[in-house]
Amino acid sequence: MPNEFLMSTTHEAPWLPLGSSAEVWVGHNCQIVEPVVVTRLLLVRRNLNGVSEFFCVPTPKGLNLPTRYLWTDPGSVTDLMRDVFGRADLATRCVGFIRNVVPSPDASYAYPTPWAHVPVNLITDTVEPLIAGEWISVVHGGSEFSEQHWWPIVEHYLSTQAG
Repeated sequence: MPNEFLMSTTHEAPWLPLGSSAEVWVGHNCQIVEPVVVTRLLLVRRNLNGVSEFFCVPTPKGLNLPTRYLWTDPGSVTDLMRDVFGRADLATRCVGFIRNVVPSPDASYAYPTPWAHVPVNLITDTVEPLIAGEWISVVHGGSEFSEQHWWPIVEHYLSTQAG
């Protein structure tokens, strides 16, 4: 059963058209709402010291969760799993999403309106990534990723560690 709740809203989000906002929704089993314009994967483990870590991949703009931009690279979360893990049959559940709320798009905004969604899908199977990346602890994540839209979702999940 979905259990998401609105964690925060950025009114007049500077990366969206004037009059728009970005909402952060979190939960341990969120419903994925269409349209989805970007999808992200969250892979979590405990290191030898028992500290929770999450997996990030290098990108031209720095480390990021494994991501697929669906408007430029058509596919789905299963295609992203195949890219990262070499298989697409992994169990997932959505632990949060960003909802862009754009009531009046301008010429620079090419995505669906009034809503566009970016879910973060937790990999619930035990699996290792096949691609290069880094494991980041929640302590380091806060300082390194605080500006990322997905960070509050990851931080919420890691702080509550739902099974």
